[in-house]
Amino acid sequence: MGIISKVEAVKIINKCAVLYNDNLSGNNVLFITVNDNKAAYFETLFQPNNFLHLTGMKTDLSSEYFYKSSLNQKLSPDSISFDPGGTTEIKLEILHRLMSIHIHARMVGDYDDSRPLLVTDKFAGTVTMAMGFTYSNSFYIPNTALKLDVREITIQATRRRVAAILTKPRADSRYKRLTYIAKGMTIDNDILAPVLNDKVDTLNLVADFPIPGIDNMQYVG
Repeated sequence: MGIISKVEAVKIINKCAVLYNDNLSGNNVLFITVNDNKAAYFETLFQPNNFLHLTGMKTDLSSEYFYKSSLNQKLSPDSISFDPGGTTEIKLEILHRLMSIHIHARMVGDYDDSRPLLVTDKFAGTVTMAMGFTYSNSFYIPNTALKLDVREITIQATRRRVAAILTKPRADSRYKRLTYIAKGMTIDNDILAPVLNDKVDTLNLVADFPIPGIDNMQYVG
């Protein structure tokens, strides 16, 4: 993307705020992984005040007001500044794709502490983008974004492929929307059963695509 103006940055941020509101804000996202025929998961929570951290912007606005202004297309270029290290432009380059992390993540892993100034616990993403999460109050909270291959910033022994991703509104007790399932994986696979039984309402599961594995699952695409 290179050097961009504050006006251009605001346009990107405003568009991404709408996507964040539509896709992530107020939702839990459940990443299910498989390794050695065993399933595991980590559970995330996206809140309005997390959006600012993903943009890389510097501002005197509160994180809540920054998000609200962006969502309402009222963010002023005069209220923001870029990180002097150049990370803001890099984050903005991938921000649009990260707003669909609940669909596009393919790998997760624990952060390898390779960057002295970066504090986070876990990453989810692809070979071109990564979203970092820090653990707080039973959930992993998004706190950073990097234009990097997840494999470059995670501990190899903890790295896992994503088998399935589900989302739900925070107030719901169980997950009912499937947003991704890996090729060759079926929702009735015995490997997934321990996680599904614990976290998912499989009887009322819906998706925007045909769900492989159970014929009576609801397709709402």
